[in-house]
Amino acid sequence: MLIYIVDDNLDMCEFLSFVLANEGYRVHAFPCPLEALDHMKRKELKPTVLVTDYNMPKLNGFELHQQVSELAPDVKTIVISGRCVQSLIGKLNFLQKPFAPEHLLELIKAVSY
Repeated sequence: MLIYIVDDNLDMCEFLSFVLANEGYRVHAFPCPLEALDHMKRKELKPTVLVTDYNMPKLNGFELHQQVSELAPDVKTIVISGRCVQSLIGKLNFLQKPFAPEHLLELIKAVSY
């Protein structure tokens, strides 16, 4: 399963990449939402799961989800943020920072199966 991580915090990208790769997932991490979209288009790699921060420059996590889902309609999106943004993301899955890695892993399993 391919997971895209998009977070403008490089430490968070690295941490989540390590956690997910350690569980056997294929991971591509991006510090910029536009880089993720460009990579997706150039490589024609469609993620099964998108884990994205909400507050980012250029596109927020919800806007990124909308564009990714045009290219990968079946993508499951998990939005992460330090503040509660549930009212801004509709029915997308949400994890509030800080969260335990186990919570992310459980949510990924739940949405992808």
